Amino acid sequence: MEEFAKVYYADFGEFIENESLVSERLGELDEKRRQRIAKARHSDIKAQIMAGGLIIRAALKDSFGIDEFELAENEFGKPYVVGRPDVHFNISHSGKVVVCAVSDTECGVDVEDLSVSHDIMGVATRFMSVLEYDAMMMSENPNRAFCRLWTLRESYVKMRGRGFDIGLSTLKCDFHLGKAKISEQGVEQNDAFFKEIYGIIGYQAAMCTNGERESTVKRLKL
Repeated sequence: MEEFAKVYYADFGEFIENESLVSERLGELDEKRRQRIAKARHSDIKAQIMAGGLIIRAALKDSFGIDEFELAENEFGKPYVVGRPDVHFNISHSGKVVVCAVSDTECGVDVEDLSVSHDIMGVATRFMSVLEYDAMMMSENPNRAFCRLWTLRESYVKMRGRGFDIGLSTLKCDFHLGKAKISEQGVEQNDAFFKEIYGIIGYQAAMCTNGERESTVKRLKL
């Protein structure tokens, strides 16, 4: 089997601005997502759910040629394609952007809106090492530096698929020659490989795969 990892991203702002578009495209979603949209009270949440469903469908079609599939979740809430152990994916959204990672191996992805002012002091002092914190605060753009570290950590946790079983405070990111590495409980995770994504204007994103993979980034129109 070909070893690969792909990142897809799309802007879903039109679904936030025009809620009727969500209603028009409900038929493209599975029943579970349609029910979630029906229960959601705010247009941005409806748009996020819609965008997630659409990008998963488009990414699986593009990468694996899959038209019909059933999704389920593991005990920690990570989604997977029923009956296809060769197919792995993960999604994330922030602001008006949704991102989907697809691979032949376990993968995780996270995206953060750089225009949002993050609680660096509150979050970093709880979950990040002293060295990480100092590096952020000494950088030219602490908010961007925070988002870089956060997306790396989140993509790793989501790749592992163990949810809150992994404590964020047990993780530490290091950069050797600019390449990100991560440790858990003081042990370097040599099977975790990162792709940092800088091409999404206004956003910071990262993908983590279980094993090194050649990767590509592609923009989609939902």
